[in-house]
Amino acid sequence: MSDVIWLPGVRDLRIDLFRGLSLWLIFIDHVPEIYLNNFTPRNFGFSDAAEILVFLSGLASGAVYGGISKHSGLRIAFLRVLRRAVEIYVAQIVTITLLLAEGALFALRQPALLDQANLAIFSVHPFETISQAVMLRYSPVNLDPLLLMVILHFGLVLMLPAMILRPHLTLIASALLYSASHWLDWSISAYPKGAIFFNPLDWQLLYVIGMWWAVTPAKEQHRIFKSPVLAGLAVIYLLFSLFITLSWSFHSLEAYVPTVIANLIYPIDKGDLDVLRLIHFLAIALLCWRLLPGDLPVLRTRFVRPLVQCGEYSLAIYCIGVLLSFAAHAILAMSGNSLALQTLLGAAGLAILAMAANVCANIDRTGHAHPRTL
Repeated sequence: MSDVIWLPGVRDLRIDLFRGLSLWLIFIDHVPEIYLNNFTPRNFGFSDAAEILVFLSGLASGAVYGGISKHSGLRIAFLRVLRRAVEIYVAQIVTITLLLAEGALFALRQPALLDQANLAIFSVHPFETISQAVMLRYSPVNLDPLLLMVILHFGLVLMLPAMILRPHLTLIASALLYSASHWLDWSISAYPKGAIFFNPLDWQLLYVIGMWWAVTPAKEQHRIFKSPVLAGLAVIYLLFSLFITLSWSFHSLEAYVPTVIANLIYPIDKGDLDVLRLIHFLAIALLCWRLLPGDLPVLRTRFVRPLVQCGEYSLAIYCIGVLLSFAAHAILAMSGNSLALQTLLGAAGLAILAMAANVCANIDRTGHAHPRTL
């Protein structure tokens, strides 16, 4: 995303801007009844806001911990990684607890909401479910991305020295793990059944790509990234993805998708980060890097400040967004699904996220030192 992402006192606001945007989009996508989710990126391409969040978390991790390692030593960077991993882990457990309380409250009027949120298991096996949540094998509705980030940050405790010392080899190893996971259909089991939705063995590649980009000096990044040919191919692929995704909503377009192409690309799996989703996001990231310099004046204007602040405090905002999206879903399920109510709840949710981020910024005066890693 940038040649210089982190230095003491220097901050790339593009990380926070796009991460804040991804959090807003995730909130909207997590309310299935709301009409606004018809206009989020998942309707116009193979990837969506989840890829944005994971990639930028890797990018920020590489920038922050790479900078700390360079200026304070690898040991200090390691301790910062461990501390952040524990913070995200605690946030996961606390949010599960709050979501359970929220679900129980709404379930007084509509008990089916507990099943929809994957919370009913608590009433059947409470102690086992708690233990499985502590062991990161259980996650209720909409907390799968945060579970993924917990696992990736604990994995970073082991991976950080390799990424700092041998970033290219680490990237190659990550790609090999991704390939092996797809080829051999590896997964991590979840409780009470199935597998963890966001397969860490696959999604780690996108996170590592972000880290690699941040820790690799600009002069070592291949010239091909600046090639107009590659940019042109990225645009063509994005248009292809747009056409395919539009055909899912406008079935008259399906006739123009050759059977051989359909058999080749489907299914485009999100949980295992299908290669088509990965390439789609990387095409977007490449074009953003080429077209949006880090010194754009608009990044420091009041107009985009709410998004930037949400990105600055992404962990808290994500957790709040999960609670708000479930509340919005419950209210719509119990009170009717009118267009006016959808609009009100969508606007109120985004406003609350922006206000919460502003409160965090007013409390935390150290937030401008460097971007959070989630």
